[in-house]
Amino acid sequence: MEDKIRIQDLAADEIRELLMEEGRGLDEQQSIALKQFVEDIGGMENALAALAMLDELERAA
Repeated sequence: MEDKIRIQDLAADEIRELLMEEGRGLDEQQSIALKQFVEDIGGMENALAALAMLDELERAA
């Protein structure tokens, strides 16, 4: 069984490395901000829901 990666458990530099592997780069400050956002909002599920809501608001504007 494959272990799921929880972004809350990763260091900012690990998040950055994973995104770079996928062709999506973040600088150090952005990866720190992303980690803090996920922690502040209560986890990855809440972060994804917030981003989806912001996307809907942007399309409606």
